[in-house]
Amino acid sequence: MLFKLKNTLLLSVLLLGGLFWAAALAQGAAPDPWAPLAPGQPGEAGRRTPLVAAIEKARPAVVSVYVQAPGGPSPFARDPLTDEFFRRFFGDLSRTRPATSLGSGVIIDGSKGLVVTNAHVLGRASRATVTLADGREFPAELLGSDPAYDLAVLEVKSGPLPQVPLADSDSLMIGETVIAIGNPFGLSHSATVGIVSATGREVPLSGRSGVLKDLIQTDAAINPGNSGGPLLNIHGELVGLNTAIIRGDGLGFAIPSNQVRRVLVRLTRGETGLDLGLDLAESSRPQRGETGCLIISLLEGGPAAAGGLKKGDILKRLDNAAVDTLADYELILSSLDPGRPVAAEVNREGRPLTFTLAPRRLTAGEALALAESLFGLKVSEQKGRLILKGPPGSSPAARVGLREGDALLAWGDRRLAGTRDLAEAMLANRFKPSVQVTVQRGRTLYRATLTR
Repeated sequence: MLFKLKNTLLLSVLLLGGLFWAAALAQGAAPDPWAPLAPGQPGEAGRRTPLVAAIEKARPAVVSVYVQAPGGPSPFARDPLTDEFFRRFFGDLSRTRPATSLGSGVIIDGSKGLVVTNAHVLGRASRATVTLADGREFPAELLGSDPAYDLAVLEVKSGPLPQVPLADSDSLMIGETVIAIGNPFGLSHSATVGIVSATGREVPLSGRSGVLKDLIQTDAAINPGNSGGPLLNIHGELVGLNTAIIRGDGLGFAIPSNQVRRVLVRLTRGETGLDLGLDLAESSRPQRGETGCLIISLLEGGPAAAGGLKKGDILKRLDNAAVDTLADYELILSSLDPGRPVAAEVNREGRPLTFTLAPRRLTAGEALALAESLFGLKVSEQKGRLILKGPPGSSPAARVGLREGDALLAWGDRRLAGTRDLAEAMLANRFKPSVQVTVQRGRTLYRATLTR
């Protein structure tokens, strides 16, 4: 009797479910096309797992990025095994595209045609060609690139395009399923699956000093050509941008989406010269867990002083992001909006405190004042040249031997023809600990490195 009752209840539930579905269809209510369906259903519907649904959702917004590089090497890492594989099945790819490097990208704003990829995919190129999964091909212009974060953004001028939403990478869980889509070895729009193996990894920048920080480590297969492609969560949202591998070990690394979001804000709108009116120093003992940046001075009347911060406070977080280094602070600050209040979390004598600050833009005059206070560079503009006034004896300029009457010609690779040029150079580099300048004394040119 109990057995019959259970069967009757089950049959009723199934009948009610069928009636509800039929009613929804009769009223024109279409189911979510990306929703994974029940495995018990027949045909494709029963095989559309959450992984399939996520890939179907994101794949149209993944692009192949082709960059012309005359005389450049093949973009594919070759060894005898892969050489034989590609000759057998695809011919010699280095001959079919001898002057083209290949990477991946992902559209993150379809209405504006914004494509994000790795800076190393583009190299020194200012334009590229992107190809969508449906075969459409568009020229793309470089809007901005930041090799320090290995990120670049391209603009495609076309009608509305598909896009991938950015998820909150801070909420990633170790062991969470992730999906990589890209063009490994030129095999376009290939998908691989793995898990988040770790977060917060550091990887050396290829071929130069410095490291990429706070990377996501995954065991999803990533190979040459995947660079710049998306790392997705199970909902088809971008959690990272694939950027590096350790060959032979099955380890891949991706830039977190929250870092991507902040860098892109700066790259798409340019340098804004935002400021909070404080000077910071990094922790000298991060290995002991002493994270955060020490506030060593505040501008009187500036946003930080007006908001309640004090000299000696340790800035831990700004706008809900960790501030462990000056690079962290610079990245967060550059992505803020002028006047929009942000939360600043500090440690004051062991007590956690939170303050609200409103960042503002630095004026050209304030930027010139920074050049003087940080490096001892006080100038006057004379006939299209910047002439140094006597630098203070304890300043970086005085320490390297600069003196009154020297003509300041360049800041790094940037030529200086007036005070406006110097102000813009200072705004773009004010967080760097040192700068190389070129000066002229009489008929002799000198180069000197000023260290704060």
